[in-house]
This record gives sequence, C-alpha cells and structure tokens, in this order.
Amino acid sequence: MWPGDKRTTDGGPSRDGARVAQMVGRSFRYGILARREMRDLGWSFAWQEIAGVTGPDEADRLLSVLGQFVDCVESSAARRIEVLPKACPGLCRDECLAVSVVAASQTGACPALRACVFALIDCANVDPCIRSAGTFSHALREAGHTLPNDFICNALALMPSGQHWMRCDA
Repeated sequence: MWPGDKRTTDGGPSRDGARVAQMVGRSFRYGILARREMRDLGWSFAWQEIAGVTGPDEADRLLSVLGQFVDCVESSAARRIEVLPKACPGLCRDECLAVSVVAASQTGACPALRACVFALIDCANVDPCIRSAGTFSHALREAGHTLPNDFICNALALMPSGQHWMRCDA
C-alpha cells in the first residue's frame, strides 16, 4: 500500500482508490474515442474527468501523458481496443485492463504489468506501452493519486475467449 492510500475496515480499496480507478478508466475511454473521432471534444471530456479528481492545475499535465499512453496502446494493439460510449457508467474489459496496467506500473508489479499490457493490446511487443504507462502512472503518483494493488486484475481471466496461445518452447 502506498502512502496516502486508505483502506476500508474490511481491507478493500477505499472510495478514493475507486474514484481514481474510474477516472483513469473513463479518461482512457475518452482518449480512445477522441483519437478515433479525430475531434478535440473527447479530450475535453478526458480533461474534465481528470480535473474532477485532481483539480484543473494537474489535469493539463496528466492529459498530456494520458494522450501518450492512449496513442501508444491504440497504435500498438493487434486488435481494436474496445471502449464504452461516452455516457456509460462503469468500465468495460479493455478499460479495466488499462486501469490495471496503470496500477501495476505504479506498484512495480512487473509480471502482472506485462500480462495486463499483453491482454490489452494482444501483441507481444509490450515494451512501448509499458514505458508510456510508466510515464502516466508516475505523473499520476506525483499528483498525489495512486491505485491500490486491488486494481491489478488477473489478466489471464480477461483474455478474449478463443485466444490462441503461442508455445514458448515450440
């Protein structure tokens, strides 16, 4: 647990951690949609989402590094990254994986980080996304916001059904 993280009495993540996770997931969604629509309106939604948690001063800096992470994920992915429409509550599979990537990057959970990035982009070239996630997670931590370990998912459980596995010893 990072300094400043709060836990509920049952040991689960605090409301603050859940709020940061929702902010990361939804701002990732808005960034993907903005990139696809080639309109700045989506980035405005992302900025508002971030500013609602971090305040406007930090939102500008975080939006810039979020944009790098979104661009890297979208350009590296071997498949279309799925996101929900703008107004949907909650997060979909890929949005949850993006949150998990950032959480694993903040905690230094290297095997989990690599697995989550692979599950997100469905491509073995994970290093560029790991670096961009590291930049975003570091900026988020500098702004005073960390994601608890509870937000690192089991990436294997989130692999698409019918996934074809490569054997390393083949």
